[in-house]
Amino acid sequence: MTEKAYHLYTTRDFILDEDFQQWVLHPDVKNTYYWETWLRGHPEKRATIEAAITLVRSIRFKEYTLTEQEKGQLWDNIWEHQTNEEELPVTRKHWWASWKYAAAIILIAATSLWLIQQRSFKPVTYSVYTHLGEVKRAWLPDSSLVILNAGSRLLYTGKADQREVWLDGEAYFHVRHNNQRFIVHTYDKLSVEVLGTQFNVNSFGNKIMVVLQQGQVKLNVPATHAPETQLYLQPGEMLSYNKLDGSYAKSNAPVSRLLAWTSSRVEMENYTLSDAAAFMQQVFGKRLIMADSQLLRYQVSGSMPVIYNADTMMTQFAKVFNVKFNQKEEYIYIRKGSNRGH
Repeated sequence: MTEKAYHLYTTRDFILDEDFQQWVLHPDVKNTYYWETWLRGHPEKRATIEAAITLVRSIRFKEYTLTEQEKGQLWDNIWEHQTNEEELPVTRKHWWASWKYAAAIILIAATSLWLIQQRSFKPVTYSVYTHLGEVKRAWLPDSSLVILNAGSRLLYTGKADQREVWLDGEAYFHVRHNNQRFIVHTYDKLSVEVLGTQFNVNSFGNKIMVVLQQGQVKLNVPATHAPETQLYLQPGEMLSYNKLDGSYAKSNAPVSRLLAWTSSRVEMENYTLSDAAAFMQQVFGKRLIMADSQLLRYQVSGSMPVIYNADTMMTQFAKVFNVKFNQKEEYIYIRKGSNRGH
């Protein structure tokens, strides 16, 4: 079993850890010995472990945020025919305020573990994930390219008539054109349907943003008290969907700036410390704490490379904004630089 910094793990981290899930759902002599030995050496984590065990064991389909039809499609793919044993990894992810979202994430992880035990699955299934501070390029089984941003994961299933992706986080897609529909689902029931195109989906935080670079996409936008709305995007357009109240807006998109992350760059136009804080939260899981709210008004324009190291990236931001910082675990405290004026 790979050694990990479990002494730093929260309940969220344990429930998304593949080895931990394997122990909880499929205990054997080896993993039970490992975890019992580890707990004896870290008694302070027992309450955290017990909470994570309870949540992993409590997952039921009714907690999954997809519709009954969508859930049925997923399980049709998984159970329809036979295949070789395949293990689908999971990874750490930013924590949301709602346990409902956590349960939705764990269900995908539990589904992946279930696949290990199944021999009744024919359609191609593929899973890819990234840790915090990591970006990954991957080819899907249909030869579509996906670039997965930090702290994200993706589950792909393919049948004769369509290809489906469940995305948790942010990904850029260059979809190979064929006669199959290609549908990207988020865990807030918004879906993007295409044949062949290039687009970006970001579901971090309280909004979902879909940016179209090339081709055409159809968006199925959920509504709380009405039938879902279907919208179409043209190249250079974007949709912003608010998860909290269900509102949405379509607008022209600064495509090159929004997709700069796929080239490991930050494009800054009137870029604020608030924007930098959102970046550090999404990519590295770090929270920026401002000593003075006026710091949030600092703006810069330009571009700089993304270095996938939190300390190095924060040092770059500190130079650009002329501020000072010190870090304590996941918190980064920001104060005004000595030569900075008001």
